[in-house]
Amino acid sequence: MQKLYANQLAAQLSQGLAGCYLIFGEEPLQKLEAIDALRQAAKQQGYDERLSFTLDSQFDWAQLHNELSAMSLFSAKRLIELELSQKLSAAASDQLKQLAHSLSADIVLVLHGQRGFGEVSKLAWFKQLQQVAIQVAIYPLDDRQARQWLQQRANVLNLRLSADAFSLLQHHSAGNLLAARQELEKLALTHPNQMVDAAVLANFLADHSSFTVFQLGDAILAGDGQQALHRLHRLLQQDMEPAIIIWQLQKDLQQLQQLQYQQQQGIAPAQTFKQLAIWPKRQPLYQQALQRLSLNYLDYLLQELAAFDRLYKGGQLADLTTALSHLVCLFIKPVPRTYSLQQQHDD
Repeated sequence: MQKLYANQLAAQLSQGLAGCYLIFGEEPLQKLEAIDALRQAAKQQGYDERLSFTLDSQFDWAQLHNELSAMSLFSAKRLIELELSQKLSAAASDQLKQLAHSLSADIVLVLHGQRGFGEVSKLAWFKQLQQVAIQVAIYPLDDRQARQWLQQRANVLNLRLSADAFSLLQHHSAGNLLAARQELEKLALTHPNQMVDAAVLANFLADHSSFTVFQLGDAILAGDGQQALHRLHRLLQQDMEPAIIIWQLQKDLQQLQQLQYQQQQGIAPAQTFKQLAIWPKRQPLYQQALQRLSLNYLDYLLQELAAFDRLYKGGQLADLTTALSHLVCLFIKPVPRTYSLQQQHDD
């Protein structure tokens, strides 16, 4: 059946409910709001009883199958939810495959989880169910989409924010839509019908930013030094292992080296992007980095990363944050080699 993104679900629900929904993705607020919208639509369309199950090691499959086949004493129509909160065993996967044959006209079955949509959609049970289910893919928002989301949510709350206030809110809550929603809801209560500028907003905000190493890599490739350092410091405050940050930098660097080398050999970037399995969405970021960083400079960066790795593993880094910030800045803009981690290691 149909595959939708989170912002397309409302239109589908207004046309009537499907018998099964598969809602998966790693961004928690969009997933939560998609499920809430489905619950509300179900209630409006006469599904007055809701049952919720969580799949764990003690899960009773017989109970679920009984509910799917039994008539309810309380409502002719029922909404049944199953949360997949852990990696599935082979037996659980087999049970999920059977659900496609257990659907009935008076039941809406919802399967949901935090697992990435791209990953879960490759599983055999998912492929079996997708033939009879609406699939809702939940993806993290990029910077442009996050800005649009903030503006739309502010409009719903009748909030008036200046352009610099939107920028400030996006900077502080990037990657954490739940925190952004909470801040907007508080502002709607305390500043109704008022223009909120950055100075007013700053008094409200705590730093809720929550990032992944992939989002750090995106900011570095784009050459956005301020955002890259902000994301780096937030990752360190989140107790992200430095080894994982370095892994991401090395991965992006090695791909840039291959792209730069292939380009010098006259091979079109599009061909190398395909070879390296770089998503179209990220390709413009790599293009920006290629314009800044020559092949020789990328070799120097690789040596700096190797020096960091030796110093870190040897317990010789006096200031981890400064060393990582140094590496990030080297990616943003080529600079004279007046200071390097290689010199520190050799000393």
